Amino acid sequence: MSDIETVAAADKAANTVILAVGPVFIVIAVGLIGLATTVYFTVIFPAFYVWDDDYIWTKIYYYIGLIFSIYMVVCIFFHYYMAVRTKPGGVLNAETVQSDSNDPTLQDLFLELEEYQEFPKTCKKCHLPKPERAHHCSVCRRCVLRFDHHCPWIANCVGYFNHRYFLLFMTYLVIGCFYFAVVGWQPFLLSLGETGWDWWMPRPYVALSFLLAIAIGLALGGMCSWHYYLIMTAQTTVEFYNNQYARRTAKAKGEVYVNPYDLGPVLNLCQFFNVGRNYFYNSVDQSPIYTIFLPIPISPPGNGKVWEKNPMSYANVQTEISEDTD
Repeated sequence: MSDIETVAAADKAANTVILAVGPVFIVIAVGLIGLATTVYFTVIFPAFYVWDDDYIWTKIYYYIGLIFSIYMVVCIFFHYYMAVRTKPGGVLNAETVQSDSNDPTLQDLFLELEEYQEFPKTCKKCHLPKPERAHHCSVCRRCVLRFDHHCPWIANCVGYFNHRYFLLFMTYLVIGCFYFAVVGWQPFLLSLGETGWDWWMPRPYVALSFLLAIAIGLALGGMCSWHYYLIMTAQTTVEFYNNQYARRTAKAKGEVYVNPYDLGPVLNLCQFFNVGRNYFYNSVDQSPIYTIFLPIPISPPGNGKVWEKNPMSYANVQTEISEDTD
């Protein structure tokens, strides 16, 4: 067996393992978040928000804190559930359809792409028509619309239809982690001692939850910031590296590369969250901006196969240096 075949076999085995252990990662994630939530409402919240019958302001403060806490928990679990359960988007309307040239769904896809592309591209792996911004996931073994990456923590690809839920899940979880650390530092210090413990929750669980909140908040905060940068610049993780290559190629020719999908930070955010005015695809179903803060399902604009272009884009540089992802 050659070195290339060995590497390919190892890569295939690794992808199979990642796909298989996805449900285990979901159980771990739900368990850790559930533990921190239980610790918060049984120890952190009653320690920080003290009820006093003699002062009306303490009661108002208590209820505001309770409403905010419940809101954060609902948003975290809702967006995590939606990121897990929402299909990221395949190139065919029915993802279970086999690659058969006589299939009407496949023919419809070719006709749809030919309206916008003179020569629609074909994936070298799954041999299906590949819309713009779609990439092949080597874990799921299929092309995904606006593919960003495969995340084992949701046992799913992060793509066109669930990227919004994935980002909002990270956003609320990061805010929740830092909020937990800010209001829970005193119970954490008490949990390290041997006296002055008035709650039924064992001390180690409180200490573990506090340390996890800090660690996850910092780690996920960096990843969340990175994704906001990508969205504001109209890129996915895969496209970021392709665009870096395109910029170097253009610079070597004395030219400047412009991301063809970059419409500006504000419009990019509006497009991603599907809020604001009807800028895209003559859409009439865009949502008000406040829906970003509500735990409700919101679909992205368009179909994920055709994208608005920046007229200033540099079209002569080949940006696709890799169609696969780990």
